Amino acid sequence: MRCAVRFFSAICFMLAAYASWLISGWAVTYLENETQTHVGSALLASGQNWATIRTDGLLVHLTGFAPDETARLRTIEVIGQMVDTRRLHDSTAVLQLSGIQAPRFSLEVLRNRDRISLIGLIPARAGRAGILGQAEEIVDGGIVTDMLESAEYAMPAGWQQNLDFGMTSLAALPRSKISITPENVRITAVAESSTEKAQVEQFLTRTKPGGTNLVMHISAPRPVISPFRFRMTMSEKEVRLLDCSADTDASRARILRAVAKAGLEGKGICNVGLGVPTTDWDVAVIQSIAAMRDLGGGTLTFTDSDISLVARNQVTQEVFDQVIGQLENELPQLFSLHAVLPPEALKGGDAAGQKKPEFSATLSPEGMVQLRGRVPNDLSKQSIEVYAKSLFGENDVYEQTRIDAQLPDGWPGRILAGLEGLSQLDHGIIIVRDDLVSIRGVGAREDIPAEVSRIFATRLGDARDYKIQVAFDQNLIPKQPDIESRLKARDCETRINAVLDARQIAFAPSSTDIEAESRDVLDAIAEILHECPEAEFVIEGHTDSRGREEMNLNLSQNRAEAVLSGLIDRRVLTAGITAKGYGEAQPVADNSTEEGRAANRRIAFRLLLPETEATRGDAE
Repeated sequence: MRCAVRFFSAICFMLAAYASWLISGWAVTYLENETQTHVGSALLASGQNWATIRTDGLLVHLTGFAPDETARLRTIEVIGQMVDTRRLHDSTAVLQLSGIQAPRFSLEVLRNRDRISLIGLIPARAGRAGILGQAEEIVDGGIVTDMLESAEYAMPAGWQQNLDFGMTSLAALPRSKISITPENVRITAVAESSTEKAQVEQFLTRTKPGGTNLVMHISAPRPVISPFRFRMTMSEKEVRLLDCSADTDASRARILRAVAKAGLEGKGICNVGLGVPTTDWDVAVIQSIAAMRDLGGGTLTFTDSDISLVARNQVTQEVFDQVIGQLENELPQLFSLHAVLPPEALKGGDAAGQKKPEFSATLSPEGMVQLRGRVPNDLSKQSIEVYAKSLFGENDVYEQTRIDAQLPDGWPGRILAGLEGLSQLDHGIIIVRDDLVSIRGVGAREDIPAEVSRIFATRLGDARDYKIQVAFDQNLIPKQPDIESRLKARDCETRINAVLDARQIAFAPSSTDIEAESRDVLDAIAEILHECPEAEFVIEGHTDSRGREEMNLNLSQNRAEAVLSGLIDRRVLTAGITAKGYGEAQPVADNSTEEGRAANRRIAFRLLLPETEATRGDAE
């Protein structure tokens, strides 16, 4: 009986094992068939019908001859959307590689102590995992940010050697940026001291392999300067630089050039350090040096943001007022100017030693207005400037007046009347004195003298004397828009975009550098623009939808500006040309395909038409 039970149990166990084997085999076969069916359908739908798929359990074998590298990568991308790429065994080959141009490989490594960021395009055979492993070993538990892309191309000459040297240097430089290309290695780093800076430079020079082109910039902390000072004297015989401070090497160079231009003989000394009161320090110093030159000499002293300028005795009050008024209005915010004209300069001549105070405003044919002379106080100064800008334009008024509390009553009212009269002219000048308000110039209407007379009579009253000398020039009457020139501008727009349709301006990957192969495209565009110099264009930059929206917007703006810069280098008049980036906001093709993305990465030229033909809103 016991033997029968055991026999029956054994039979049941064998039957269960056999059933499990049948079910598992069926499940594997089903999984293989389903995977092969779905992957094959997806490849056919995407147009990649050259590939052959064979499944083996969980593995997917890909074989076949791809027409080009793009097709091979697209096939892998489609399969990767359906199965884990670790299950994919790629045995494909590319039929033709001769027509594909290798991309420009570059690697930028940013390190801030225990943080490393890797950015760029590298050859797939360079070993992405190895690079990441080196970075992780360097920071030893820190953060490594991987933003690398790879392409299946042969490594260019010099790449591996420069890569090895760059990663070795990274380990020795806790705060650095290293840019690696097949041609060179650029290293920018911060050392803890001047001694360490010298040691780092020696280390990099000693370990650099033969044939590697190294460009390095190692900086060390600067000393603290307090207060920031500048002192300079200028006489008929010599210019002396007694004290000088600067916040950067570039700032020091600009200041010393200005001092040399003022007449300093020999090499000036200027200390570079921390503690500058404002980043506009060098701007204020250079402006003040130029003012002292215009005055013919004197003594200039800076103590942080306080400026003292003592003029030479020989300068007249009129020149002093004009130069100091201009300097006061040009100086950056924060700076306070105390300018002194010594009493000796006022001796001799008339009883007051100076001319009667006056105010003048000059309107140029281009529409620019310069305000010079005296105003009674800060409130009047601001009111006059605001009123002038309301008449002539916010950006067309250049104010360089000085405050004089001793001016006669009614002075601001006379200035406002003169400015209103000046606004009726095409170009001219007004002069306001205690005894007379005069205006002279040229206008585009015959009734302007009568209109100015009405303004003066209303504003000044009968008690004030005024003089009007205004001529009429019929050539100033606005002409109707030139239809022929507008048609020519439209033709230029059509021809430029035809050039771009045939061949787009190419940029290095994720860069604003225009590729050398696109220089002839810029040459062709420049030749067309030379034919219509008065036309106004917007250079539009566009990208595809890959990447962050903000990054794409900045990239498109920078690329449009790079094209504008390229046109300037070709001596194109660019006063009417602006650059604007639109990022991914205006696609012309489907961003889900490689062809569509390529079409969306573009530069376009758009003609700005007069408001009677089209609004300018799109260009704003």
